[in-house]
Amino acid sequence: MAIKDAPDGTLWVQNVDVIVDWPEPPSPANETAITKLDRLTTSSTDYDTVVSWTVDDDKVGILLHVELWCSNYAKTRWQLTIAGVVQFTDIEIGTTLSLEWPNVRLAAGDEVLLEAKSSDTTEVNVDGDITGKEIG
Repeated sequence: MAIKDAPDGTLWVQNVDVIVDWPEPPSPANETAITKLDRLTTSSTDYDTVVSWTVDDDKVGILLHVELWCSNYAKTRWQLTIAGVVQFTDIEIGTTLSLEWPNVRLAAGDEVLLEAKSSDTTEVNVDGDITGKEIG
């Protein structure tokens, strides 16, 4: 940036250095891709596990996506729990749903749990998948 009106008609130039402390990314050798995919066929009105992922000991988990699909959307109810916190329960969706979390970090032992049930004992086929990675 040039500064005008300096003494003796000289032109001063001001240099600004900006230093950003970016964390160093872990080595790719320490990362493991996680893909959990499963199917549940149920007519129960109690929640049952569609798919789950528990972060391994001494690892940090990074949740990326959870996807939901079923054979009868009107008769299927969903529940999603991430690290002990229920994100939603008794939700009805109208079509395939892909939920994205940009880099949600999970501690060792944390679980991502996708569950489903029938709303009225109608048999439903339910698919779910969880993608992420473990570091450490």
